[in-house]
Amino acid sequence: MMPIICSFGCGKEAKFFFKSGKGCCEKSPNSCEGKRKKDSEKKKGKFKGTPAWLMTGYKTTLPIIPWNKGKKGVYSDEYRKKISDALKGRKDIGKALTEEKELERKKKISESMKKNPLSGGLRKGSGRGKKGWYKGYWCDSSWELAWVIYNIENGIKFERNQLGFEYEYKNQKRKYHPDFIVSDTFYEIKGRRSFEKMDEENKEKIRQFKNNLVILYEKQMKPYINYVIDKYGKDFIKLYE
Repeated sequence: MMPIICSFGCGKEAKFFFKSGKGCCEKSPNSCEGKRKKDSEKKKGKFKGTPAWLMTGYKTTLPIIPWNKGKKGVYSDEYRKKISDALKGRKDIGKALTEEKELERKKKISESMKKNPLSGGLRKGSGRGKKGWYKGYWCDSSWELAWVIYNIENGIKFERNQLGFEYEYKNQKRKYHPDFIVSDTFYEIKGRRSFEKMDEENKEKIRQFKNNLVILYEKQMKPYINYVIDKYGKDFIKLYE
């Protein structure tokens, strides 16, 4: 069997696999020589904006539409299309072409995650919820699906976040992966728990996050969910591909 090659351009064998389906030679893509070289060539700066570790409590009846709706975000349309095409066909970073190969791919990812509990993309609670693909986007829950549907149908450009941000908890360095990016703002769909009811590790990784971050709890998710239920019914998870 041919080895799976690192998705970040170094040419080495992929040993660690992330939630996105990508494989990497290192636990973190930022440690990959190929990615570091590409980042250096692009000479991109860090995310700008006023740091905000928590933004909640929208007073509007519908989700706020960003002022820069329709403009290019963190990734270009060309790069987004490449990701979408790759996830639909390439077995090394996305969904396999056949059902048999897809089961084999999922098994490899599962085994890798069990061996490396702190590897990128594996988060506490990631095994819950109704998962699936929708128009090229991977959703970890029905709530994420509702958020994705709303944004697509309202012309709001977004990306599935591929970046991991380091935080420290109990003297251990770990990675935090927010769910999505809209322009330079990261979105985390948290679920039914409020910030006060989170465990200490979740609180700490949010506190240490330095970029713009919006946490969507149950209250903030209701407009998205109601929108999708009104249009497609309560069983909208049938929309998964």
